[in-house]
Amino acid sequence: MLDEDCTEAFRKIFSPSCRPPPLPSPDTAPAPWVLIEPLAYVADQTNATTAEASTSTGLTLRVTVCLTDPLGVSYVCVHCPDLNDTDYASRPSVVCSEKDFLLLSVLFLHAPQGREYFVYKAGPGRPSLRLIPGPYPLVLTASDFGLLPRDDGDHFVLAALCYSLTPWVYDLHVFSSRTWAWSTKLTQTEISSDVRTGVSIIIASKVIQLGGGTLGWVDLWRGIAFCNVLDEIPVLRFITLPMLMPGNKDGVKPAPWPLRNVAYSNGLIKFIEVEKHERPDVDETSYDDMDTLCESDCLTKPKEIGWRAMTWYTTTSWDHWRKGCVAYDEEISVDYPRLSKMLPHVRDNVTKELTLKDLLASYPVLSLTCHCDDIVYMLCKLKSCSPKSWLITVDLKEKVLVDLAPFSLEGYFSSAHPSELSSYLKTALATEGT
Repeated sequence: MLDEDCTEAFRKIFSPSCRPPPLPSPDTAPAPWVLIEPLAYVADQTNATTAEASTSTGLTLRVTVCLTDPLGVSYVCVHCPDLNDTDYASRPSVVCSEKDFLLLSVLFLHAPQGREYFVYKAGPGRPSLRLIPGPYPLVLTASDFGLLPRDDGDHFVLAALCYSLTPWVYDLHVFSSRTWAWSTKLTQTEISSDVRTGVSIIIASKVIQLGGGTLGWVDLWRGIAFCNVLDEIPVLRFITLPMLMPGNKDGVKPAPWPLRNVAYSNGLIKFIEVEKHERPDVDETSYDDMDTLCESDCLTKPKEIGWRAMTWYTTTSWDHWRKGCVAYDEEISVDYPRLSKMLPHVRDNVTKELTLKDLLASYPVLSLTCHCDDIVYMLCKLKSCSPKSWLITVDLKEKVLVDLAPFSLEGYFSSAHPSELSSYLKTALATEGT
């Protein structure tokens, strides 16, 4: 039988009736980018970001973005005045967000198409919401959809990479906001024989922009399939991701999000992995140096589990990855006095200094700030059974804890979406403030 905490976690993931948490009132203008919770809430909330659209059955759907700066998690609220919570099969989800666009997936129980997709646009002017017409491409998950804003800012392209019965033969379904219609392209592939042998299928965890008209379908276990979706005959290529770090190779891994993530900025594809590892026992002595053995010497000593984070980077034209940074938990400096009140239980027993050695890190998210290539956000919990958790910001290059904040949201199954939507909502929010 599930305990109370597990029941609440499952309810948060699957139940549309889960209520949104309160957010602090912003004292200043929104940050240039935010972290958005991957699941939206079914809740009647309105503010200057609220936009409306009609569903396929003619019902009114309202979408509201609730913003807070990073180290807090922003979220989206969905509300249909004529529907109850029980009319939703599950919580709506944020599929992806690029610039001032956000793609939202809503699964209705009684709609003809079931799942419907809406595009939210932050501006200029008042935010808008539009239903993407079906029939939709047959995809494994909503994560197969990629969003590509066009250069003029008013238009966008949606693209979905769909499987055929033949390995490495894909149909590319493209929706253009200019024609407001779907079209289908058959891709060509330039995939090495080694990749064809080792990788039979790609299950996208997310889709990222790779510059120009190129989108990359990221399978966080295997690699990135990418092509220029604007080409008449798109050519599909593949980048294999680094192998799992040794500490992540054991055990069942239902989802990659707690361990790995990929982002694109400054022309580079950046990969990060967080690994649990066993720290070497500094007191361990070789039998070669011992004349007598005590009972304690004959017993297996429990290994101390720590973690480390490692980054790699590449481009679409390279045939290799280059190592970025490696940082172990015990190397990360926590020198800020203001952090001591939020981390009262993570002091070293000998030095009494703040340390991250008693925390386990997961769900890494790379920063969207161009000049902060080595900044990563992670969720940390105490190794004990304590429910306390924090969202932390670490500079992996300098090995410094930059900031942290208590994190109370439970039941995550994927990392928060980094989004620039907040910078495009400044006008609407400023108007509301005035």
